[in-house]
Amino acid sequence: MASAAKRPYEKWRVFSLIGIHLLFVTHFVHWKLAGRTLAPLELNEVLYTVHQGIVTGGFILMAVVMLATLVFGRFFCSWGCHILALQDLSAWILNKLGIRPRPLRSRTLAIIPFILLFYMFVWPQLLAAFHGIPENTLRVVEAGTGKWSSFTTDDLWRNLPPVEVALLTFFVCGGLVVYLLGNRGFCFNGCPYGALFGVADQLAPGRIALTGNCTQCGLCTATCTSDIQVHREIAQHGMVTNPRCLKDLDCVSVCPENAIHFGWRIPPLFQKGHLLGQYEGRYSFSWGEDVAMLAVFAGSIAVLRGLYDAIPLLLSAGLAICLAFFSVLVWRTLTKRNVSLRGSTLRNAGQWTRPGMAVAGLGAMVLLFMLHSAVVQYHTKAGKRIFMQLMESGHAATIDPQQVKEAIVHYEKALHLGLLQPIDLRKELASLYLTDGQQARSMERLTEIASLDPSNIEARFRLGNILAEQGDTAGAHRQWLGMVNEGKVRPHTQDVRLLSMAHLQLGRISDSKGNAAIALASYADAVRIDPEHLEALVALGHAESRTGRNALAIGHFEQAISIGGEHPMLLNNLGALHMKAGDPTKAQPYLERLAQLMPTDARAQYNLGMLYLAKGEAQKAESALQTALRIDPTHVNAGLALKRIRDDRPQRPGAVKRS
Repeated sequence: MASAAKRPYEKWRVFSLIGIHLLFVTHFVHWKLAGRTLAPLELNEVLYTVHQGIVTGGFILMAVVMLATLVFGRFFCSWGCHILALQDLSAWILNKLGIRPRPLRSRTLAIIPFILLFYMFVWPQLLAAFHGIPENTLRVVEAGTGKWSSFTTDDLWRNLPPVEVALLTFFVCGGLVVYLLGNRGFCFNGCPYGALFGVADQLAPGRIALTGNCTQCGLCTATCTSDIQVHREIAQHGMVTNPRCLKDLDCVSVCPENAIHFGWRIPPLFQKGHLLGQYEGRYSFSWGEDVAMLAVFAGSIAVLRGLYDAIPLLLSAGLAICLAFFSVLVWRTLTKRNVSLRGSTLRNAGQWTRPGMAVAGLGAMVLLFMLHSAVVQYHTKAGKRIFMQLMESGHAATIDPQQVKEAIVHYEKALHLGLLQPIDLRKELASLYLTDGQQARSMERLTEIASLDPSNIEARFRLGNILAEQGDTAGAHRQWLGMVNEGKVRPHTQDVRLLSMAHLQLGRISDSKGNAAIALASYADAVRIDPEHLEALVALGHAESRTGRNALAIGHFEQAISIGGEHPMLLNNLGALHMKAGDPTKAQPYLERLAQLMPTDARAQYNLGMLYLAKGEAQKAESALQTALRIDPTHVNAGLALKRIRDDRPQRPGAVKRS
């Protein structure tokens, strides 16, 4: 048998995956240096495009990868995915330790990625259609105008989990799953993006294909880390059709006959027969075990997802997959005479070993933890469901006091029983206390949060509001000033609207004390931080007009109208400022529109009359002033202006004296 020269595809793939991580570092460094960068190139950013219509960097990456997959097949997972890099690294380390993970083949776990794909991308769209929510149109949003999604961002970590959660995700999805379910176990049993790429792969003409004389030596199958019977598929179909094929090209490298290469073939979807790669006779579990694993997965992900506001979907999926397999392992350890795991004997001829007792003990601990977590999640979700209903109602008159008390009970039990006390849960409980009239308990919770986490500006803002309502202006000032200082220290991790509100409130305090210059600076900071903050724009406009900066005030009032619409107060202010500047022509559209919006307001009609009078349009002025007097016969100024018009009118009929 002739030996083929080994092509270093594995080396180039390692270089590619290292390069991906170097790009991550470069992206981070650019953000730190520039303060603004492209939004995270994470596939989970696609969710914000699907649900909000906002084009993200992750969406563009996904679109490019999908188009490439439709041509070249499922290659991105192997050559560009950081989670797969972790799985391959874990498999390499385990092999060095003498532990050889075996691929576990399950009928039910293999459909989990498709379930997650449906849940993440399709189910929300169906719900939106059912509730009559209009579809979002694709649009590009720049940094600073959307907290959770945009094309560029000044907070690279905006949608990424905390470091500890990210490390746990890497350990579970990149390591633990490999140990329990074999290399790339997460790719094939838990990754929704992998499911999408697998479907696209079946439409791709790019295949690992037979190009020479294959002797069926089986080296290609032995070296395949995706658990594909390459030699069998090559013999039957002349190419690899299994959607698990990640185009590593390891099989091409080891072929001694140089008989297989990457090439072009008719896509499997258009071939006759079932070409997806079968596992009949090679499954690792009985049907009963497979069904039980699916049930354990469903229950586990329901308990784990969002537990303590810390576990995101993909991490909960990875944990649930591990628990599904572990439940079968424990059951086998309890019921079978001979059980082993990765070279360790758990039971031998019915006798327990130390590893077996450790597995059984760990199983009992896991069961207790999951039952406890299920109780915590029940109270958390029951309380949150009521809390969201109360928030959506928006009006105190529509809130059922009994529901508020019920939600408080659930929140208190969740916090009392829980191993952790999430900040968000405490803040929501503080809101419920406030709604229930328990202001002191609300303040206790908010003070507790602010003490434990001074960077939590939401708690400090709400605490400031309560103190202000109680008349403790100094206390409120301390909380809001603390927020402002925190925003200066960590500007990329803060809620810009709340920071803007803090500056606004500080400005109002300064205004009340007669410190016009300090108030003006605070309002300007509020607008600088959040240019679309309507209240701040209006407050800044008023402050500028009071200090004689009429041109700046006009600009900010006009910006407020573009954001919040034609509010009568804004129209009146713009008209008055233009009149004060001696430009009635510019004032005219604002005062005319104000009169249309408020046809029964004597002041609006009077101002319009004075505008026409300033422009020399006496007939229009007289009509508007007469309207003002009909609305309010006691309007002295309107009467005097109307008298002046009539006194100035020439005696010659038809003549109108222009002022």
